[in-house]
Amino acid sequence: MANYYEILGVSPDSSANDIKSAFRKKAKVLHPDLARENGESRSRDGSATLRESAMRLVLEAYKILSDAEKRRAYDQSLKRTEQERKGFDYREFLLQRTDDPESMAKLIVYDLLHGREDEALEIYERSKSFGDFRLERWLERGEAMDTEYCIGEEYEKRGRYLKAYRIYKRLIAMELEKPWFRHYFDVVALRFRMLILQKLPGRIDEEDYLDRLDEAIELGISPRESAQYLRKKAELLLRRGDVEGASAAVARIAQIYPRLAGFGALRKKVESAAARAR
Repeated sequence: MANYYEILGVSPDSSANDIKSAFRKKAKVLHPDLARENGESRSRDGSATLRESAMRLVLEAYKILSDAEKRRAYDQSLKRTEQERKGFDYREFLLQRTDDPESMAKLIVYDLLHGREDEALEIYERSKSFGDFRLERWLERGEAMDTEYCIGEEYEKRGRYLKAYRIYKRLIAMELEKPWFRHYFDVVALRFRMLILQKLPGRIDEEDYLDRLDEAIELGISPRESAQYLRKKAELLLRRGDVEGASAAVARIAQIYPRLAGFGALRKKVESAAARAR
């Protein structure tokens, strides 16, 4: 498996800007047009061909590492490949230590990296019997957060939306307190937003859903993000006949992010309802 970080000459914890900068530097050296400018000929030697091959590899590396979602999947594959090279039945070793929460935390990571998502979820659920079982107690903080995110994804795929919601919410709070996801954070926030705005409605009690919206608003991910949740809240409250609550939500949108798409129409609708209620 090609190591894209080595190809670009960057470390695995490099930022998106570092990766873009490294790609540009490599491209300046390897771009095939430079071969023609320097008078290199394929018939004379293979330098131009080698340059083009190297450039294709650099482009491939950049396409993967510059995309947050693809980079996360690649990082997991890279970890899996490195573990397989060790030639040790690590999983069997961990399976023998079911009474040790640290081993179970590591087993969850191992199973997720090796396509054993069902087993990972089962172990994650079972490990709650240890009491206050939190992956960050047994794993490095970044690895724990990434693992929890993967668990959240698996819950979401299986329609267990509230479990996914709780995980995403906790991870976002951790990230806002002390960043780790960095270039991945937009992906995490997007999944959280789609879960709340598209998947939870109609699948849980409305009062419970309003509570989830309030929690998402108070996270304070960004003014735009909070405004989107406030819009959903205003629409729901207006439909329920709570004009006062809808008006309060609209007023808050006007305060934090009045440029929100569709806000003008929503405000008119709420103002019209408030006028009829007087």
